[in-house]
This record gives sequence, structure tokens and C-alpha cells, in this order.
Amino acid sequence: MIWSNDAYKILSGDPNHKDRESLERIISQDILSYLYAKNVIGGRFELGEAAISKDAGYSYWYARDIIHERFILGEAEIIKDSEYSYLYARNVLRGNWTPELAAMCPAWLYTYAKDVVKGRLPSTMHNKMIVFGMIDSSDKYVKKYLGAKKYCTLKGKDIKNDLVERRI
Repeated sequence: MIWSNDAYKILSGDPNHKDRESLERIISQDILSYLYAKNVIGGRFELGEAAISKDAGYSYWYARDIIHERFILGEAEIIKDSEYSYLYARNVLRGNWTPELAAMCPAWLYTYAKDVVKGRLPSTMHNKMIVFGMIDSSDKYVKKYLGAKKYCTLKGKDIKNDLVERRI
């Protein structure tokens, strides 16, 4: 029986090995799929994408460095990690935003507000950010968004301070 690291070593030394297909199937079950795509193929390795998508970091790096586009299969893991979410938004998604995409996690909403809207989010998205804050008040992107006066003002009014005054 050949293990994935052995299969990787064989194909690293001989990319045209006679058992390439079976060795690739072995590698595809493991996170080594990312290294195989990067160091051996030098491009997309579709057979290994399911394994890559199970890790936020490898999903981000695969999208940024190998396929140079969204890696939809890995986005479910990426949005669970605030740092990779932000990096993915900044370096992979860039200008390819939709409101639905931005609403997937706090880091993407924050980036959307900062780079696309350049101010306060539209009401439904703003409310979604508030909900994210209720779920996890320690999230740094929720704090950055809700703590920035330019995101919490509407038509020249300071909503945050206005709400405090109304409660008094």
C-alpha cells in the first residue's frame, strides 16, 4: 500500500510516472493535493480540490496562488476564519463582489463597506453585520465596522450616539 506522502514523492521526482493516475487518486485524498498542485502540476488539481477545501488556509492559498480566482468549494471553510476571510476578500475577490457574497461573513461585509460602498452598508447588510455582532461580539471585523463613525452614520446623523441619547 502506498501512502499519500509516498505518492507525492514519487510524482515530485517523476511527474510522468507510469502509475500517475493511481498515484494522483491517492494524493487527492489528502491535503498534499495543495502541494501537488503548486509544486508538481503548477496549476489546478481538480481531483484534489475536495481535500483542499477542508482547510481555510490551503483553500485561500489555492485560490490566490494556483487558480487565481474564487475557490467556491473552499469558501465554506474560509468564512470560518476571520484572517483568511479578510485576505480572501482583499486578494482573491477584489472587485468581483455581489451583495449576496459580501453577506457571507463579517470580514467580507467589512471589506465590501470599505472598498465597494466606501461607507455605511445598505440597511439589510448593515443589519446583517449587527446580527454577526450579536453572535460574536469579539469579531474584529464587526468591531471595526461598528466602531467606525463613517459606517454608523446616516445622512449626517451619528446613529450610535443618537441611539444612546434616546435610551437616556
